[in-house]
Amino acid sequence: MTGSAMVEILCPHCDEEIGLDDDAIGEFICPYCDEDFTWGELSDDDASTDFYDWKGFWISFGIPNLFIICAWILAAHLTWIGEHEVALEWLHLISFLSWISFLIYGIKEQNKAMWQGALTAIAVAPVVLILGILYFLVVADWSINLN
Repeated sequence: MTGSAMVEILCPHCDEEIGLDDDAIGEFICPYCDEDFTWGELSDDDASTDFYDWKGFWISFGIPNLFIICAWILAAHLTWIGEHEVALEWLHLISFLSWISFLIYGIKEQNKAMWQGALTAIAVAPVVLILGILYFLVVADWSINLN
């Protein structure tokens, strides 16, 4: 009599050895701790759609806001050479272009996390901008030279 091959795995909850058929796939209950666990690869029909690309979210959220932060830091520290307006203009433009690029790319590639990160970035941008202005004013001793 030929039996199917067995595989020995460790329960992810209690670390006890459990014997399963080699082709076993799905949810199981540990006979030692009575906890549920999943084993094996799910077929395409059972594949989880809950995967979320957090890396894509944080990249598309962080980069546009990072340019705004850099713009105000450079503007505050470049005032002595008179080039702070250029830093503000270019870095804000790059922030907007990176934001729109991430949004378009995320939609085009159907990367939900990326376009959600871009939309979150634009929603948070006014707060980042206000914080940047406050930083600039503190560094510039609360005065703005408009000349």
